[in-house]
Amino acid sequence: MEKTVAAFEARRQFGKILTDVLTRGDRFVVERHGEPVAAVVPIEVYEQWKKARSAFFARARAAAEQANLPPDEADRLAAEAVRAVRAATTP
Repeated sequence: MEKTVAAFEARRQFGKILTDVLTRGDRFVVERHGEPVAAVVPIEVYEQWKKARSAFFARARAAAEQANLPPDEADRLAAEAVRAVRAATTP
């Protein structure tokens, strides 16, 4: 479950927040003055994000190396990269 918590409350309840993340898989968005500034998520979610981000940039580099592609092929590669990133980050 995703929850929103004010920064001051997150500081006061950090141990409980970590316990909820670890035991229940909760996700917390930390806000300061009503604006989201950070997230506390299970480490598995963070690792998935890092892996997906790395794969996305690897695909982007490969696409850049093949910059002389016809527009249809470039569009196909871009769509493939977007699909891969979305699939990797979907919980």
